[in-house]
Amino acid sequence: MTNLNVLRLSHVCVRVTDLERAENFYVNLLGFVETQKDGDYLYLRGIEEGQHHSLVLKKASSPGLCYIAFRVREGLDKVRELGNSTRFKEKGVEDSILVESPGGVPLLFYQDMEYVGDLRLKFYLHRGVSPVKLAHVNYVVGNLEREERFFKDLGFVETERFLDKTGRKTVVWLTRRGNSHEVAIAESQRKVPGFHHETFYVHDVRDVIRAADLLASMGYWDNIERGPGRHGATEGYYIYLRDLDMNRLEFFTNDYEVLDPDKWKTVEWTHDQFRFRSDFWGRPIPDSWLKEWMPVENLHGELRGWEA
Repeated sequence: MTNLNVLRLSHVCVRVTDLERAENFYVNLLGFVETQKDGDYLYLRGIEEGQHHSLVLKKASSPGLCYIAFRVREGLDKVRELGNSTRFKEKGVEDSILVESPGGVPLLFYQDMEYVGDLRLKFYLHRGVSPVKLAHVNYVVGNLEREERFFKDLGFVETERFLDKTGRKTVVWLTRRGNSHEVAIAESQRKVPGFHHETFYVHDVRDVIRAADLLASMGYWDNIERGPGRHGATEGYYIYLRDLDMNRLEFFTNDYEVLDPDKWKTVEWTHDQFRFRSDFWGRPIPDSWLKEWMPVENLHGELRGWEA
């Protein structure tokens, strides 16, 4: 295990083509808390997050992922030992370093972020689905074994895994702080690295359903991709949405907590349990969810070339 003391998943930065339109969708409709708007960046957080941001929307020519960020307790100088890296300046963050994961996904590590206060008990300010906090991220790489090893070296624990017909691992769920997962990684040989989605907790199943009601009442029926439903893996109730740039976003609640990571036995799902694993109620999975994900920037802010 590296000396880098990772505390938790912190935030994610996503590209959008129209910042004003995205602000209306995420803040006015879904109820994210707006911390700051600064040039081509919009900094958002959940109602129980006191940190400056957990979701950054960056204006760009095309959608996709910029980076995924983690907070460390100490040892930021050790980040450079993880691989190709560069110093990075982010609003509200004192010092940070971007490093590329083995699968080519930019990961940002930092030690301290400005605190602005939460809206925990300010119920009159809660809007939309009232996102609570960032729960997890999900992305796709070409070599799952290397990516999984990278995170386990950072102290992450594997909570669940999915096997293909041959018994080979193709999806893993990993946690650092002890919930069902903070990072989910899948393997594919097409369009990688790719970003699948970020997920925010909500307090109640009614908030999951409210997300569907809000989009439907605005006429955004095609932006409701999957759910409401319940996962077999992680047990959470969910709904998957697409924003107006087709970036995927999940609202999620009622997963489990790993009280003793050293005693946890990884939950294993076979290929025959695929539908049950993906949706506990056996509901069909949209083809788009299985085959569509978004491009990922490199450390220099350039989108990687994908095959058509």
